[in-house]
Amino acid sequence: MKYIEKIFFGLNGREQTLLTLALWSVLVIFLFKIVSSSVGLFDQWKLNEQVISGHKKVLDLKPAIDGALEQQKKEQQNKSYDKKQLSNLASRLADQVFPQRDYREFESDERERYKQHRVRIKFDRASYEDVNEYAALIRNESPYMFLSEVKIEPNYPPKNRPYDPTTFDAYFEVSSVEFLNP
Repeated sequence: MKYIEKIFFGLNGREQTLLTLALWSVLVIFLFKIVSSSVGLFDQWKLNEQVISGHKKVLDLKPAIDGALEQQKKEQQNKSYDKKQLSNLASRLADQVFPQRDYREFESDERERYKQHRVRIKFDRASYEDVNEYAALIRNESPYMFLSEVKIEPNYPPKNRPYDPTTFDAYFEVSSVEFLNP
């Protein structure tokens, strides 16, 4: 300590003031950094606490969700469609409305308790009535078969024939859920 005092008092007044200001500046910056990182850590801790609380709420809902799934499974027993039944019915309904449709099967999404089967039906240049009628036919099969995605794009008539009807390209993703036996 005596060595530091000897060096400090060996400096002239202006150097002593400058050294003192520099040391205080470093100390203030150091304290500011500690406080700001503490505030950041506290904010992160609060955010993590909220995320954990949200996850706990979801986990608390698990028994109710499991009960509802079991109830749905009992209601749909021998009524839900497997992949082949979904494909056949969706295709047959599409043929009733718009025979020129395009058809594609997707891979089934398998979960712990159920499989979701999906097919895509595409109408090119169909009338609005055809699109609406197909959607209604699928809705009539609910809850065993449903529309999981619908995309409709209009095809407006060219400017040289403004009185031609507007047609639509429609993409229907039709799904069914097949519950698995435990």
